[in-house]
Amino acid sequence: MEIVLYKPEIAGNVGACIRLSANTGLALNLIKPFGFSFQENKIRRAGLDYHDLASVSVFENWNNFYSENKDKKICFLSVKGSQNIWDANLNEYDYMIFGPESVGLPDDILALQYETLSIPMNDNSRSINLANAVSIVSYEFLRQNYKN
Repeated sequence: MEIVLYKPEIAGNVGACIRLSANTGLALNLIKPFGFSFQENKIRRAGLDYHDLASVSVFENWNNFYSENKDKKICFLSVKGSQNIWDANLNEYDYMIFGPESVGLPDDILALQYETLSIPMNDNSRSINLANAVSIVSYEFLRQNYKN
C-alpha cells in the first residue's frame, strides 16, 4: 500500500508524512499544487533527517497521477466514507488517497466510484489532522499485516 496526499496545504504535515514513510517503508506520493513551497524549512524540520530514507514521488497534478494509476486498487479516505478503516481489509488497496487539510477530497474525485473509508471519531468532530490520519491508516495497514 502507498499513501497519496492530494494537494496538501501544510508543510509540517507533509514533513511528518515523509518521516512516517521512512519509518514504515510505505511510499508517499504527493500531488501538486501544494499550498506551500516544497523547500520550506517546516518540511525539513518535521521530517528531521528522514528525507533520504523515504520513498517520495511527486505528480504535477491529479490527471498525471490518475492516468498512471487508474487501473490500480484505489481507496479514498474521507469523513464521507461509507465504511470505517477498522472493518476494511486494507490489503485490498494499492493506494490510500487523502485530500487537502481544509476541504478534503473534492466531489469530482470522490465520484470516481472507488471505495471510500473513514476513520471513526466523535460525532461532534469535523476531521482529524492530515498527518495523524495518515499515521492511523498506515499503522492499521501494518497491524493487519503483522506476522509475528
